[in-house]
Amino acid sequence: MPSTIKRQSAAVMFTDIAGYTSIMASDEEKALSLLQDKRKILKPLIKQHDGIYVKGTGDGTLSYFDSAYKASKCAKLFQESIYDNENMNVRVGIHVGDIVLRDGDVFGDGVNVASRIQPFSSPGGICVSNTVRDAI
Repeated sequence: MPSTIKRQSAAVMFTDIAGYTSIMASDEEKALSLLQDKRKILKPLIKQHDGIYVKGTGDGTLSYFDSAYKASKCAKLFQESIYDNENMNVRVGIHVGDIVLRDGDVFGDGVNVASRIQPFSSPGGICVSNTVRDAI
């Protein structure tokens, strides 16, 4: 059966935990607990801001929203909610662009750019593309 492809513009948000590989190497239980805590906090915030949680990628997540404002607000509230956790140093990247939805996954320029700007965020920060900055 052929898969269904849908295209749309979206605000794509990538997150990851800075230093996660080192934490995993030194204390696997702590690393897995951080990952669980991150998702417990982030997933409801994504839903609250009308976002779609697509998947986890190791210590990262991929989600998308119908507006730059909603994605940015979600990211801001998430970072504020984990501020006091010294081990939860999350970096966030957000970009608005075209995406392709296929078989429950997301692809396209919007995803690629968001994934590439996310590492430029400082731990505990949010890096947005010019498109997102202009929109908000």
